[in-house]
Amino acid sequence: MCSWAVAVLIVLFAVGGEGQEHGPVFLMEPPSKLLFSNTTGARVSCAAHGFPSPQIAWQLPDGTQMDDVPGLRQFLDNGTLVFLPFAAVNYRQDVHATVYRCRAHNTHGTIISRDMRTQAVVWQDWQVHVTSTSAEAGGPALLTCTTPAPMKDHASVAAWYRDDEVLPSSDHLSGPTLLVDEGWKMIVRSVRLEDSRAKYSCSVLDSLTGERRRSNPVNIEVSPVTVSSAPHAVSHGQWEASVRRGGDIVLPCMVHANPPPTITWYRETAGGVLREIRDGEGNGRYSKTHDALSIRRTEIADGGRWACRAANSHGHITLRLHLAVHAHLTAHAQPHTQVVNSGGTATMNCTWGGWPAPRLEWLHNGIPLGAGVAGGRVRVLNNGEQLIISSVHRADKGVYQCIARNELDSAQASAELRLGDTAPELQYTFIEQVLRPGQVVTLKCSAVGSPPPHFSWMLDGQPLNTMAKGHRYSVEQFATKSNDVISYLNITSVRSEDGGLFTCRAANSLGEVSHTSRLNIYGPPYVRSIGPIRAVAGRELLLYCPYSGYPISSVKWERDGSPVEWESNIDGGLKVSRVEASHAGAYTCAVTGPHGEIARRELQLVVSNPPEIEPFSFSANLQEGKRAQVSCSVTSGDMPVHFTWLKDNGPIPSNLQVEERGAEFFSNLVFKEVSARHSGLYTCVASNTAAKVNYTAELVVKVSPKWVLEPKDEAVLAGESLSIHCQTTGSPTPQVTWLKQRGGTSSADYAPLVNLGGRFQFYLNGTLWIESALAYDEGNYMCKSENGVGTALTKIIFVAVNEPARFEVTSHNMTARRDAPVTLSCDVRGDSPIRVTWAHNTNHLDLNTYRLSISEAKTDSGLRSQLYISRTDRQDSGIYKCQAVNAYGHSDHYIYLSVQEKPDTPHSLSVIEILSRAVRLSWSQGFDGNSPLMGYTLQYAVLSTQGAIRVNQWDSAHSVNVSVHGASQSHVTLTKKGDIHYEALLSSLKPHTAYMIRIAAINQIDRSTFTEPVVVKTQEEAPSEPPTNVHVTPGGPGELHVSWRPPTREAWHGELLGYSVTCTEVNPAGPSMRNASRTLTVNGWSATELSLSALRKFTRYEVRVRAFNGVAAGPASAPVSATTLEGVPESHPTRVSCAALSSSSMKVSWNPPPIGQHGGLIQGYKVIYAPLSTDHEDVGEIKRVTTTDTYLHTLRKYTNYSVQVLAFTNAGDGKRSPPIHCMTEEDVPSAPENIKALAYSIDSVLVSWLPPVHPNGVISHYTVYYREAGRLGKHSSFTVSADKQTDAELMFQVRNLAENQLYEFWVSATTGSGEGESTLVVGQGPSSRIPARIASFGRWVSVGVGQSLLLLCTCVGSPTPRSRWTHARSPVTHHAFYQVTHRGHLHIREVNEQSSGNFTCTASNTIGEDSIVYVVAAILPPAAPSLKLQYTTTSSIKLHWQLPSENTEPILGYLLHYKQASEAEWHTVELSPEVTSYTLDMLKCGTTYNAKIQARNKISIGPPSEILTATTRGGRPKPPKPEDHVHMNSTAIKINFYAWRDGGCPILGFRVSYRKAGTEHWIKVGDGLSSAGHVIGSLTPGTWYEVCVEAYSDAGPERVTLHVDTHTLAGGRIPPLKPSSPLSGSSRQSSLRTVLVSCVASGVVIVVTLAAIICLIHGKKKFFCLSSDHYMRDDRKLSESNEAEREKLREGQKLYSSSSINGNEKSNDDSSAELYEISPYATFGVSAHSLQFRTLARREDDAAPPHRRRHRACDHYRYVEARHRMRAAPAAPWRDAHTDSDDNSDSAANTTTKGSGTSPCGSAYGSGRRSARTTSSGGPNGSDGHSDSFAPVPADISSLIDKYQQRKEQERRECTIHV
Repeated sequence: MCSWAVAVLIVLFAVGGEGQEHGPVFLMEPPSKLLFSNTTGARVSCAAHGFPSPQIAWQLPDGTQMDDVPGLRQFLDNGTLVFLPFAAVNYRQDVHATVYRCRAHNTHGTIISRDMRTQAVVWQDWQVHVTSTSAEAGGPALLTCTTPAPMKDHASVAAWYRDDEVLPSSDHLSGPTLLVDEGWKMIVRSVRLEDSRAKYSCSVLDSLTGERRRSNPVNIEVSPVTVSSAPHAVSHGQWEASVRRGGDIVLPCMVHANPPPTITWYRETAGGVLREIRDGEGNGRYSKTHDALSIRRTEIADGGRWACRAANSHGHITLRLHLAVHAHLTAHAQPHTQVVNSGGTATMNCTWGGWPAPRLEWLHNGIPLGAGVAGGRVRVLNNGEQLIISSVHRADKGVYQCIARNELDSAQASAELRLGDTAPELQYTFIEQVLRPGQVVTLKCSAVGSPPPHFSWMLDGQPLNTMAKGHRYSVEQFATKSNDVISYLNITSVRSEDGGLFTCRAANSLGEVSHTSRLNIYGPPYVRSIGPIRAVAGRELLLYCPYSGYPISSVKWERDGSPVEWESNIDGGLKVSRVEASHAGAYTCAVTGPHGEIARRELQLVVSNPPEIEPFSFSANLQEGKRAQVSCSVTSGDMPVHFTWLKDNGPIPSNLQVEERGAEFFSNLVFKEVSARHSGLYTCVASNTAAKVNYTAELVVKVSPKWVLEPKDEAVLAGESLSIHCQTTGSPTPQVTWLKQRGGTSSADYAPLVNLGGRFQFYLNGTLWIESALAYDEGNYMCKSENGVGTALTKIIFVAVNEPARFEVTSHNMTARRDAPVTLSCDVRGDSPIRVTWAHNTNHLDLNTYRLSISEAKTDSGLRSQLYISRTDRQDSGIYKCQAVNAYGHSDHYIYLSVQEKPDTPHSLSVIEILSRAVRLSWSQGFDGNSPLMGYTLQYAVLSTQGAIRVNQWDSAHSVNVSVHGASQSHVTLTKKGDIHYEALLSSLKPHTAYMIRIAAINQIDRSTFTEPVVVKTQEEAPSEPPTNVHVTPGGPGELHVSWRPPTREAWHGELLGYSVTCTEVNPAGPSMRNASRTLTVNGWSATELSLSALRKFTRYEVRVRAFNGVAAGPASAPVSATTLEGVPESHPTRVSCAALSSSSMKVSWNPPPIGQHGGLIQGYKVIYAPLSTDHEDVGEIKRVTTTDTYLHTLRKYTNYSVQVLAFTNAGDGKRSPPIHCMTEEDVPSAPENIKALAYSIDSVLVSWLPPVHPNGVISHYTVYYREAGRLGKHSSFTVSADKQTDAELMFQVRNLAENQLYEFWVSATTGSGEGESTLVVGQGPSSRIPARIASFGRWVSVGVGQSLLLLCTCVGSPTPRSRWTHARSPVTHHAFYQVTHRGHLHIREVNEQSSGNFTCTASNTIGEDSIVYVVAAILPPAAPSLKLQYTTTSSIKLHWQLPSENTEPILGYLLHYKQASEAEWHTVELSPEVTSYTLDMLKCGTTYNAKIQARNKISIGPPSEILTATTRGGRPKPPKPEDHVHMNSTAIKINFYAWRDGGCPILGFRVSYRKAGTEHWIKVGDGLSSAGHVIGSLTPGTWYEVCVEAYSDAGPERVTLHVDTHTLAGGRIPPLKPSSPLSGSSRQSSLRTVLVSCVASGVVIVVTLAAIICLIHGKKKFFCLSSDHYMRDDRKLSESNEAEREKLREGQKLYSSSSINGNEKSNDDSSAELYEISPYATFGVSAHSLQFRTLARREDDAAPPHRRRHRACDHYRYVEARHRMRAAPAAPWRDAHTDSDDNSDSAANTTTKGSGTSPCGSAYGSGRRSARTTSSGGPNGSDGHSDSFAPVPADISSLIDKYQQRKEQERRECTIHV
């Protein structure tokens, strides 16, 4: 219905809405709350209408636009927001638990939808619980149904149960129970003692998932009442209740007393006073009983506090109850659209409905107005209910929204504000320009306004068209689509006299706006002639000089030869704030150019006086029919004056008959008879040559109210909205009030309507709007309009609320026993007459039968109809529809009747899983008798040795009752699978024993009959004893050798396939290390030795050995401990720390390496420390200690040291710890390295020095001391701030010295610890003649090759000296390596062998010469070492290296880099300089690694060596022989992982996938499997499958694909697969042989099949008639020769059994105890260690001769292997890459090629009765085919099979579902 309405609206808008453009309006708005499940997702639509069509977007709470989140959230083009289903791990709070808003916008505005609170519910397991209060007999008990709190929003109570019987919930106030709190609580009234034996429970329905769950039952603890007592509360605390407006609510009074109390109900007023509730109060909506108060159709006024008072002869008590009434929020904005002229005032009103009261907020085009608008031009009044916008301008247009929000809901309403006529507004203006003559000028202005403005252009205040010359000026004007008016002024070939002030002016009827800017043209000054300038007295004047030319030096004004002194001189203009008459006259403007040229021009100023109007007003008490007159007079101003009158800003209409009378300086308006039409604003406009002025007065004519739209009687259906119009007019505007009649229809008492909760809306036009009409809204209403003039205008109308036929509840449930009577009741509410009809399962009732009758009776609220059934039967169950119809509507009520009886017998009992000590059964539930099933009775008995089923055998059977609701029994676990399917796991059975089992169903009525029994035999078990004589001895480094003996033969429980050896690291001081346990598999029962490698060195291990067969592994042997040989520590010391003790010592402490990584007995530690200096000349020192801390002495002061620690054992050094850094403490510095004193001028000396060699801290400053020579004890000093470059030379000029006086100078340095030693004292005095001297210092400099270097040479002298540089006695000239700076320094760009050596700087002048020498040494990085491989193991690689002989600099260490060849990231090991070999250990087995090494000296790190590639020992896993790998039956395939060989590297896990042969997509069933095997279940019988098995280790994965056929339901085999592609040319000869063998095999199969059919027709006495693939022989007939052959098979090929998963089945029981599972329709899945039962089983250890076993292995498998080491050769056959003798033994596996584009496996092997033989490099491989062997079956078993198959065939005919 909603979608239909939306479609109609869209069509209406589409047809008629495009005539006028308007803003967006929502057609479909998102809900206020969105709940959805993560398994289903959700879609939310948002649609809006507007013209142009609005665009839809979604935004987040902060207002930003929403983006798609891949996989979680998506926005569609049609505006729909889609939440996609997601997994629990992908839950995001910012996506699934936030607030969304829909945004619609077009060119006219933007609207925002209400808030949509979104909550995605992630499915979690949940339970339902019931709690109960204790009760006293006769009193109430409260039961509460609870679920997890997050579910309450989307869950509801579906039903309450008493002893599995559904309790009725149709009547709120009658019956023994009372439902409150929306059904979450149930009150049991007047509890009896027998109620304590009843079990109460509730069921809860999840509305999101449709899941229904029922709680565990609880009992009510009932105590008898023995003494009288005063009333007391049953529950504690205040009762809280909530309800939606219009709903029904029950408030209980939970008290008990003896004798029963009298209860009185009260309503608490706002002042806290209790007011008693009288009968009939609330218009009949209140109903009281002895313990509850019912409120129907609740109103907002019903919310608040209530109280009940219970009293008897022993006392009283008062209980408080709080009722919260909620109502959906609604919002309405009026007017919806309004047009306001520019400068006008817009008013918008927002009315709301709902409860709790909301907060109101206003938006403009989707943007909040905010609180700052209050009191300004935009004002929000009355708590947001009114918005007033004063002085409306263009930016105010758009869509305004009123948003109402409370904590539960939100709503919005929109109103559009459009602009009418607006004054012009400039959008674009030109700027001041400077041009040269001859250029083209274009000036642009644009403006908007309504009506569109017109542009005019002026130059220096004069219209431009009067000055246009030679058509060089042109003006263009046009309007754009957006109503912008654009005007251009074009000037061609501009001249100097064209300059001046240009003005563009836009004007329309509402005003004008202008812009002025100067255009400057180069040229001489010129003042153009203009007409008189007019000014208005009293106003501001800005007088500009109309000059041109550029540039202009000055502009001056004169009057009568004297300069004009006005307020300001702006850009050559005169400004006066208030013009007076004395300002009139002649003014001279003088303009001066830059070269003194002057231009003058006289301007005439004329001052005019504007008119001044004396204020006037109309009489304040004018009523219709009276006369009036008003006078407008001018008190001053130039004459003549012209008068004009306006009414409401327009001419006075002539039909008003207003007369104008006037004279020279006044004008009168005369009203001979005023009426309401004369009311308005009257404006007198007076104008003269100076100005136009006006004055406005309001004329108000008082008029009594009159009808515009008179109210009339209305009728409405209950629940629908109603609008009652009452519109009047008058002056002043009348006030409309609505009142309602109180009392009876004859009462004259009317009371004003109160808008409680917003259900009533009172509009400004007098309309009354009722949101949802209720029954008690019916009655007489009065509309009263008054404005104080005359009598009030009233009208009384009658509003009829018609109630359609309806039901309080839509449905209820009923139960009845079969053959018992039952009465179905329907209580209808609504106006009479009401007609009720009954239907059963949509069919009309046949009332002609004696069993059915209908009766009807009128009630206070409607009608009660009852259907009576005298004797119920099964067909009476179903849905009864009671349909009620009256003149105003119809409604349906549904009664779900269940006729209860005993259940039917379960059907389709079958076995789906067989374990060694348990059996899983499956069956389908029959008809439950319309009574919930309580459980099942399960009987089982051991089958007799004779194999016949006798009736008396059930006498000794075990019976177990299993409840479908309660906990599982000790050895029976019941699971429900779907609606009618059950599974039961029957445990505590004996292994390898035959049982017969049957079941029966139980409900509350009776128990059904038992099913026919099924017969089943349990499976075998794993070995029960461990291997013996386990010995473990150490081998090489990190190796252990393990040996053992097999367990006793009696404990095998099958054929041993091999052993699993588990090696566990022993860590006594803490938890086990990561990867501390490893398990390896050894194939073959006779293999009794294994070497374990890649272990930790000097570590204690425990070794356990287990034997395994085709079922599982047996118990582990007792742990045997051994310790590996000692090695170097595998980890560095931890928690290394250092702390300075003084300026030359520090303390270093550490912890030993982690336990388990010592690698042996730690003999001590080495502390490697070295200072970190910039010259790289320091070599680290090593200190050996045996403790975990040490002290380092004789260290450098204030030096940063790098400290590393390693542990060492007798085997060598371990890893170094990561370097840490510590700095020694600060000390006083040494003396500066050198000092010079040089005469600098006649009164100054330049002192230069070098920093100290050992600064011992951060030097803060230097102190320069000086004194006159010979004057000891008296000196002066200067402080020189230290330079950041501590190695640079320092200088200071000592001034104000005496000429020819000798002075002594010395320098000291200062750190934070104090002043250090001073330099030597040097002497020097100032002089006027100064020989050339060098202030810099020569020294030795070591620099790495390729670095740059700056050699300083600062010279002094007078005359100024000249400096030059020489290198090796050769002058330094322009060179690629050198550059002499402008200050005389030498910059060496790149230091190398050619640019090293002696560099001399010489300075000379006419008086003297000086020189310094730098010795530059270039240091090369070390050469690349030569890296070689010594040896590899499965987990380590040992490397050795050697440095080239040409290395001269000492080596400080090595950096060894290594990585896996397949990875990109390198790992680095830092090594000491004395080390020349290193072992990389803890590597991956069978993995290729790359390594390289670099040497490091004091300058840099040398180039790396060539990359060395080495591979650890070991290879990929090796697949087993086919007969050891998989086993299958009709519905399952088991994969044996123990059969794989590790290839030298431990197998880490397996991956399994499968698909039906011929299909494309693979089904992944396991990843990372590490158990003994895996079972693929639930397969289709008689189908070929491809099974991909991948084993992976550190060396890589090995994959094989197996072709396996599941058996048919009868246990037979299916034809082999047809080849998918022709054979290649290289294998044609083998293909021919394959075809011949296939033809022979096909003939054999056909003959066997025909024989089987003949046997089935003539009799079923022979076993071979039942199976063509199974045979059986007595264990006692096994000869010793066969025993020897069987031992041979254990070592080589193993027999494959298609009927038993474990391959070879062994039993020592008597052959008569063998029984076969004969449930041919069973499909099943098993766990990893369970065996699947076979359709027809056999004894497999009583085998055929070995050659026949080989044939069966060949007959059932066709292997296709592709080895990972093979090279691709299309025409060449595959070659077996296995090298072990076991792998190359004579086997039924033949290799061939197979290609599949969709296969996840690189190779494949399969099974089939025909094998393709392919010649390999090792010679032909295959075996001859032989026919199968068969053995007879006992007669009693054959008869049992016949009977069982006949029953199953009958079930198939009856369309029974088999699982």
